[in-house]
Amino acid sequence: MKKELTLFLVLWVPIISWGFPWNQDMVDQPTEKPLESEAPPGPGSIPILGGETLPAPTTVVGMTEAKDDAASLENPVPMTQQSIDRGKTLYEINCSVCHGAGGEGDGTVGLLFSVAPVNLNDAYTQDQADGSIFFTITRGRGVMPYYRDALDHEERWHVINYLRAEFGSE
Repeated sequence: MKKELTLFLVLWVPIISWGFPWNQDMVDQPTEKPLESEAPPGPGSIPILGGETLPAPTTVVGMTEAKDDAASLENPVPMTQQSIDRGKTLYEINCSVCHGAGGEGDGTVGLLFSVAPVNLNDAYTQDQADGSIFFTITRGRGVMPYYRDALDHEERWHVINYLRAEFGSE
């Protein structure tokens, strides 16, 4: 009896178990490719409405003209202490690694660039209209990446309120 049970286990269990799903690799499993299905956009999906140009201009002249045009955008978020506090949190998460805690372009990542990030305290930045800064945050500039996917439309305005309240008052 023992010999027959052993023979059964040795011969039949591997054959029977061959049909179970654990013999499939991940490469054999069905996949869903990006943009393959008609999924409805969720809340906060991109592109975000609000006067942003999609797609971005592809030339330096086009970017400069678009930034100049964006100067006419009005900041829809009032500069309240709540907005400044929200902007500070968002700045610390997204911006301080390059621009530094004091906005001087001396963040830990910013120091690695061959061209230092813009000093947010300088007149160059502080003299720009809110809409121009919004454009730069949205579209990026030079080595600065765009943040339209990381920060939603309103969050970018909170960051601008924080920049106005915190930097350039020297």
